[in-house]
Amino acid sequence: MQGFLEPDNQALLTIDFGQGPLDFLIDTGFNGTLIVGEEILDTRDLVPLGTLQAELASQQSFEYLRYAVSFEWFGEELLTEVLVDAGKECLIGTALLNPHRLEIDYEHRTVQLHQGTSW
Repeated sequence: MQGFLEPDNQALLTIDFGQGPLDFLIDTGFNGTLIVGEEILDTRDLVPLGTLQAELASQQSFEYLRYAVSFEWFGEELLTEVLVDAGKECLIGTALLNPHRLEIDYEHRTVQLHQGTSW
């Protein structure tokens, strides 16, 4: 899976979970799967799962709306959840990165997520 580095060196992966390709900022401090900004997420065809109360790194508490999503991830159909946040930002967390190998090469400006052998 290919990604890219933004000019400010933020690493992103492009993922399509049925809403067209979206660029997700790689957030190794986020223990979940996906967060998508409410301004770009179309929830009409998604299954609502309620809410999730989360404690953020800033010591603030936030309540996310949760939706079920199913998409192809390394050749297998994956059923997981997407959390909805304000704005347009998209994040991918460690729950989807694990057990894969993330390679960020700042010199050559590339980002790759390689399938883990235990996947």
